[in-house]
Amino acid sequence: MQRTSADGVTVLWRPAPTPGPLTAQLTFGTGVRDETAPTLGVTRVIEGLVMTEAGNRPHAYSSNLRDDVIEFTAKGTPDDVTGFLLTICRALSDLPLHHTAHVTAALAGHTTQYAANHPAAALPARYGPHAAGLITYEHPGSYAALTPETVRAHAAARFTRGNAVLALDGPPPPGLALPLPDGPPPRRTTPRTRPHVPGTWQRRPVDTVSLLLTCDASDAAATMAQLVLRRRVERAVHCTADTGAHWFLRDQDTLDRVLVIHPRPGKARETAVTLWQETLRLTRKGPAQAELDALTHDIRSEAGPLWGSRRPFERAALAEHFAIPYLDDDTLFKSHAAVTPQAVRTYLEHALPDSVLVVPHQTQLHLRTPNGSPLPNSDCWRPHGQHPPTPGTRYRKNPLRRAVTRRSHQGEYVLTPWGIVIRDAHRDEHDIRFDDIALVRHEGPGRIVLTGCGCQMHLHPHQVAHGERLIAALDAAVPAHLVHTTG
Repeated sequence: MQRTSADGVTVLWRPAPTPGPLTAQLTFGTGVRDETAPTLGVTRVIEGLVMTEAGNRPHAYSSNLRDDVIEFTAKGTPDDVTGFLLTICRALSDLPLHHTAHVTAALAGHTTQYAANHPAAALPARYGPHAAGLITYEHPGSYAALTPETVRAHAAARFTRGNAVLALDGPPPPGLALPLPDGPPPRRTTPRTRPHVPGTWQRRPVDTVSLLLTCDASDAAATMAQLVLRRRVERAVHCTADTGAHWFLRDQDTLDRVLVIHPRPGKARETAVTLWQETLRLTRKGPAQAELDALTHDIRSEAGPLWGSRRPFERAALAEHFAIPYLDDDTLFKSHAAVTPQAVRTYLEHALPDSVLVVPHQTQLHLRTPNGSPLPNSDCWRPHGQHPPTPGTRYRKNPLRRAVTRRSHQGEYVLTPWGIVIRDAHRDEHDIRFDDIALVRHEGPGRIVLTGCGCQMHLHPHQVAHGERLIAALDAAVPAHLVHTTG
């Protein structure tokens, strides 16, 4: 991979194997994981504003927002490519903010609130609504709440020449110009992991069964462990939909690997038990050498599934952004072909204590850790009878409404100095700690609270007697920058 620069932007390229169109990809080391709950969607708005300036062109071009980077891609003649890149850079230097309302309205019209089948749908179990845990949270109101000032500030901090990399599958064309705003790469930190979650199983609002494991960014044994486990589970549960092996950057040294399985209807518990048992079996005995050999053969024949759809020059750009090692296709293949059964066992022995098994709601499990002790549950609801009730001011339906309401709907709230506790009809409790709230969205007189664990709780004053006092206490405790009042 060759390296040069243009206007202070790093340019990576390698000679094209045959003459043909030039492909260029301008990437910025920022994505959804760099947003916060109040600014969720801002990178996609910037993408939409910039692409409005691209107009109609005689060549292929596109943009793509990932969790870790955003990509602007063009394929055509050298003149086509340089013209497209110049347009993108000029738009980022002077955002067409007069299009903000149009772009946010268009995005809100194509948004689903929660993607229960998204490959990252289990990440909120580990992070809550922060960093990688934000990837699956979208809401039409998020876009409506973004002001031009918020959009401009985010672009000024993230879309700079110091945070840009241009990757080419051929030599840089003559006249290449990348007039981006000046600025250093943003400071990246390791995202905060929710306490008491690693080494547990947890129920979430998902339709899939997922196993989260961490690994070193360059650990080939982790990749092979995930792929072996995927094949074993596919054979055992006869999935009606494809399983998926995905990875997400936690930081420059660490990946979160997520194995996602789509269970057949009514088979979530069976699928989760099979996944966990196969994981323990692989940890105890390791894979057979024949399994690794078969994977090695398929990896070679499938032309690089190890990195999904990312091509070598895209991987080089990612390595540049996040200071992770870059390996070409041949070196990458050899590193995985050299993995031994013992290396897979060693990796899993170290990874399992930090793992999280995520299953759909209503799924009940009784699993064991490798040493035989019960695998703890880390649900954010406290079951009645296992903990003393939280003291505080109770807010219940008035006696007449309680008399005409089914018992299964007779929940209540408890107001404490530190937050609000939701107590359901079974007297199970869920905390909403004021200092851990990620976002509050107004919905008429009611509120939707995005809690620190990633749950979205609905509070309405009509649900309980004197409920307006409860809402007033919530509003007084939450800082203004965490409140969305539009939509």
